[in-house]
Amino acid sequence: MNKYKIIQITDTHLTPKNALAANNQKIDPFLKLASIFKDISEMIIKPNLIVITGDLIHEGVREDYKHLAKLITNQKEKLHIPIEVVLGNHDRTKAFFEGYLQKPEQKKYYYLKSTDEFDFYFLDSKFYNYEQGYLGQEQLDWLKNNLNARQDKPALLFLHHPVDGPAIHHMRYSILQESKELMSVITGTSVQAVFSGHIHFETSFVKNCILMHSTDSSAYHINCDNAHKHLIYDATYYDVITIEDGEEVINYVDVKDTGFVDKSIFEECK
Repeated sequence: MNKYKIIQITDTHLTPKNALAANNQKIDPFLKLASIFKDISEMIIKPNLIVITGDLIHEGVREDYKHLAKLITNQKEKLHIPIEVVLGNHDRTKAFFEGYLQKPEQKKYYYLKSTDEFDFYFLDSKFYNYEQGYLGQEQLDWLKNNLNARQDKPALLFLHHPVDGPAIHHMRYSILQESKELMSVITGTSVQAVFSGHIHFETSFVKNCILMHSTDSSAYHINCDNAHKHLIYDATYYDVITIEDGEEVINYVDVKDTGFVDKSIFEECK
């Protein structure tokens, strides 16, 4: 494996039939998503996988998810690329199962898909219709058991709600409430990265040697600089994730002391 390319799309918030677009969007979120798929179709190096990490439809019903299933199927056939989805807090589980999957409702929608190079875990952090994310002990146990049994290849996790970390302090009321529990399960395993959405802005950090990355929304951006007034902007976004073998080292620099320099040096220059 030299390179593996993934497109992450998140928080599409597609508008249900006869409803208004979420948060006063000026451009139809279906058009925004179509523009992303058009970008993908024109890429010289096509991705190996597309993942949409939740809030697929903004509080839709079964017929809305049937429509989404047709849209996704059409794109799979056009692009010849697998497309996986997970649920977000604005999705409706019963409507998703009956409309998108054409199956009876279950409590959670999570699964594992494996390739020759990677194990991909698609988790369900939706908890009823609350904004906060919860995985639940059953799903955490399922993840732990699979990770313990499958340590032969790198693993990547996809879910809607991000793990707590830098730049997310103003969103703690809304993110994955079991951040510590999830980190306890995945630390020291084959998990290399966790990809999420939900917060409608992009951020990355490393926690316990695992990359944590949240992608901005394809529908609208949220600015959380002000802790008590989060500003919403019409916007479209997606991420290109490239995984490749280690890069060639062309040189190195020895660093004896990583601290600040002696301030007297500057005094001598006056």
